[in-house]
Amino acid sequence: MAATSHAMLPPRQIHLLRRNSGASGHWISGIDCLSWRFGVETNTIQGWRLVPKNCKDYVGHYMLGKQYREDCDVVAKAALEYAKSLKLAGDGKDVWVLDIDETALSNLPYYARSDVAFGQDSETGTTSLVYKSNKRKELVKTGYRILGNMGDQWSDLLGSNIGNRTFKLPDPMYYIS
Repeated sequence: MAATSHAMLPPRQIHLLRRNSGASGHWISGIDCLSWRFGVETNTIQGWRLVPKNCKDYVGHYMLGKQYREDCDVVAKAALEYAKSLKLAGDGKDVWVLDIDETALSNLPYYARSDVAFGQDSETGTTSLVYKSNKRKELVKTGYRILGNMGDQWSDLLGSNIGNRTFKLPDPMYYIS
């Protein structure tokens, strides 16, 4: 049987993307909320203090809706497949680092009724990135091997001793540097 030539295949159609508007809440008063969320999740937009006022409803619907759950499921399934592929040493020193808030536990009810300010860690006066890096460094120093690392903030996943593989969950609610 002869191999199929690319010339024999029908050309692929290009479909133009259209912005959503109105009730869907993606494009409001000059802010594309979907693109803003993407920029936050990819760490392209940094140092923001509050969700843009015009995107408050969009972020609320995202966090309480189907898309947030589906986005989290994609990350969780990738992490599970990776975990299944690991060959553990069997000495109890292979570990997985999990962030707590918005990774293992949801604070959505709290955020629904509060304006919360985030910034420096109140115990140490350092940034969260430095604090978390130091804690991971302590683990590695005592002989643990970080095979996986999962969190909703880039400060959970950047810095030193991040592990063999990281998994970023979505969280457009706040940003911790």
